[in-house]
Amino acid sequence: MQTGWTLTCHDLGKRFGERWVFRHIELTLSQGTVLVVRGSNGSGKSTLIRILAGLLTPTEGRVQMALAGQAFAERRAWLGWSATDGALYRELTAREHLRWWATLRDTDATDTELMAHLERFELGARADDLLRTYSTGMRQRMRLALATWGRPPLLLLDEPDAGLDARGMLLLERVIDEHRTFGIVVLATNRNESLAWGDLTLEMGA
Repeated sequence: MQTGWTLTCHDLGKRFGERWVFRHIELTLSQGTVLVVRGSNGSGKSTLIRILAGLLTPTEGRVQMALAGQAFAERRAWLGWSATDGALYRELTAREHLRWWATLRDTDATDTELMAHLERFELGARADDLLRTYSTGMRQRMRLALATWGRPPLLLLDEPDAGLDARGMLLLERVIDEHRTFGIVVLATNRNESLAWGDLTLEMGA
């Protein structure tokens, strides 16, 4: 009997106009798995992540999220997504942003819980500063904080290492290691050191 979460891609393909970005992707990821997606610019890494998130519709094939063999038609309730182009509200503070996100995800959160989550990403000391005052690396940490709120079983990370310093990279590695204990992680990156974080590697455009 199948237990835990699974993510399956059935003959997945995406075309823009006459150009196929990728075709015939077959994947089955089980709970506890970290998949590293690599490839040159334009190979389809971000496109694949957005399809998995339900932000893009595949041209062919389908994506299925299941728990103990029971499939869910709507994946967005079960995932966290972070991308370098992910919009942040620059006129909100980190605390306000996370509180809004918790409400959007329909999760009850005390101020203590919000602050503890921000502290995890080393943002506690700047919790009441507007996001427009944040550095590139701090904004990336904020995206990771939003993506991981509520412990979603599927964590999708599109170039999450962009703009992170050495401390940020260690934090990201810790987040991935923690998440694999209860969910699935799909990580798109071209950093060679990130290969060590994954259990499987998918080379796009190969």
